[in-house]
Amino acid sequence: MWLEILLASVLGFVIYWFISRDKEETLPLEDGWWGPGTRPTAREDESIRPFKVETSDEEINDLHQRIDKFRLTPPLEDSHFHYGFNSNYLKKIISYWRNEFDWKKQVDILNRYPHFKTKIEGCALNDSPVGLAAYILEKFSTWTNSEFRYLEDGGLERKYSLDDLLTNVMLYWTTGTIVSSQRYYKENLGQGWMAHKHERLKVHVPTGFAAFPCELVHVPEKWVKFKYPKLISYSYMARGGHFAAFEEPELLAQDIRKFMSVLERQ
Repeated sequence: MWLEILLASVLGFVIYWFISRDKEETLPLEDGWWGPGTRPTAREDESIRPFKVETSDEEINDLHQRIDKFRLTPPLEDSHFHYGFNSNYLKKIISYWRNEFDWKKQVDILNRYPHFKTKIEGCALNDSPVGLAAYILEKFSTWTNSEFRYLEDGGLERKYSLDDLLTNVMLYWTTGTIVSSQRYYKENLGQGWMAHKHERLKVHVPTGFAAFPCELVHVPEKWVKFKYPKLISYSYMARGGHFAAFEEPELLAQDIRKFMSVLERQ
């Protein structure tokens, strides 16, 4: 019996050592093609070009017409945000979007910063604006704090302004990119957990990790260090959820500065 226990212990140690050893491995980079048809033989234009955010009056008029025609279904009583976006609160969002939200003002703010675009392996970077808004904004509720599901308004305006939220929605609506943005999830998550080779490789560069209390998944420090052996900063943040850079930009910036100061002292 003791011999069996000893052999099992040795075998377990060998397996653990083999899995956890910090062997550096480089994943070869490959060229893909995400555009229609087969990859063209001619060299693709990979130049990086500046652009400005622009929206025509026709696009805005079309948006308003679609908003005006949208039909709402009453929510279940006392359902709050448990069944998705509460349509009673959605009425307020629609009214503000249609009558008060100034998209042109937001465009001017966006264009204060330089913007660039290029083609990425064939991809140059639908119908219901209200449905799109409900889909996106529900994430800003429950992914910011799961307790917001118990609130009639989803707690949206506790962390964000309607202008900021609707500007986010408009970026997807005016560019028609919500469908292509969802492809990331299919390509990376649709084949199962740890299906891609890069998910099984360790990252051997200095790493910092900010653990926000309302994030969708909590990752213990030891788990992070298993994937990132050179973890030099792990911070338990005071507040914040999945959209930390949007919700708590100052808090996140402070932690990045702390990480950089630790890195520079090494």
